[in-house]
Amino acid sequence: MSPLQDTESNQHEMHAGHELESGVLARVREWIDILPWLRLLRTLRMAGSPSMILIAMLTLAIWSPVDQWIRGVNLPAAVESTVSVSSKVTDSSQVTDMAPQRFSVWFPTSANPMRAITASFSAESQQHSGGILRLLCSLLWTLIAWSFASLVFVRQGGLLTAGRSMLSVRVIVKSILPRSIAAWIAGIVPMLCVAFLAAMIWGLGWIAAWMPESGFVQFPLAMLITVLAIPSGILAFGAIVAVAFAWAAIGNERDPDALDALSRGYEYLYRRPAHLILYGVVSLVLFWIVMFLIGGVTDAAARITLAVLVGTSAPAMTGNFALQILAQIPTATAFAFGWGLVGGVYLLIRFDAGGQQVEDVWLPAEVPADPFPTLPS
Repeated sequence: MSPLQDTESNQHEMHAGHELESGVLARVREWIDILPWLRLLRTLRMAGSPSMILIAMLTLAIWSPVDQWIRGVNLPAAVESTVSVSSKVTDSSQVTDMAPQRFSVWFPTSANPMRAITASFSAESQQHSGGILRLLCSLLWTLIAWSFASLVFVRQGGLLTAGRSMLSVRVIVKSILPRSIAAWIAGIVPMLCVAFLAAMIWGLGWIAAWMPESGFVQFPLAMLITVLAIPSGILAFGAIVAVAFAWAAIGNERDPDALDALSRGYEYLYRRPAHLILYGVVSLVLFWIVMFLIGGVTDAAARITLAVLVGTSAPAMTGNFALQILAQIPTATAFAFGWGLVGGVYLLIRFDAGGQQVEDVWLPAEVPADPFPTLPS
């Protein structure tokens, strides 16, 4: 090509500009690229979602009475004692003093399944609840009762962390309900594995009981018990985080697989502990802020309710029931927002572990709109 032709061809080309974004600059365009935990701030919307709080309250109302029945709490007598109250509200302190007693009728002292489960390991709790069988039944019932609501919360929390909008209740219920079975499997598998290892330790214990108390015999058995105890401890301790992340994976991935989701949970716990601790600290700060706000709102609402009911001579039962409902709002908000944070943290650790973008979340296929009718010509 001659110089004249080359000059003429360059006149029709546009300069693309200087390429300034390379390396790190090509990936850092917003603050969330430098500080990814800022994405968790978006999950604060769940704390103010009436539909999410209502789902949590309904789940609490279903879970708690059955759990108390499994643990041996005499619900009929407690309910009868509540119904027999016929006094009037003449003093706000009267309702305030009676509220904790009525509150314990329907819900445990702490309506937190994890605290109730861990408390059952104590000797006193096992003596009152009937031992390990009641504990296992309570664990299974908690797993079944909370799996659907937890999937809903981790799904909404994942969507908010990914920068998307929350789904409507109808859409999310329709998409999450078929995934509940996978959530049950993910929760039961660690329990079965730990139970299998515990059964082997139990068998070795009986063998040791029949053997002579000699170091040459007991020491090898103790070594075998230790070998079995270590993986059982890994599975049991890791299940607290692994099952939660497994439910987050089942709720946010396109193809939910219980075993694959469970393996992801254990991997993120034991291979990314530093990231987990960092996101956990941020989540605790956000959780504290939400509970402080919702606690102040419900406390003010309770005081206003009591002040108004004093002048109406309403039955004490009315005020007690109102206090019970108000007392459940912080607990329900804690469950909804806490599981929403789990969904957000899962996406962040998934990005740290495998590089999959946080925005890469599964969305249900949109129903195609009906075409417009063709007008006759």
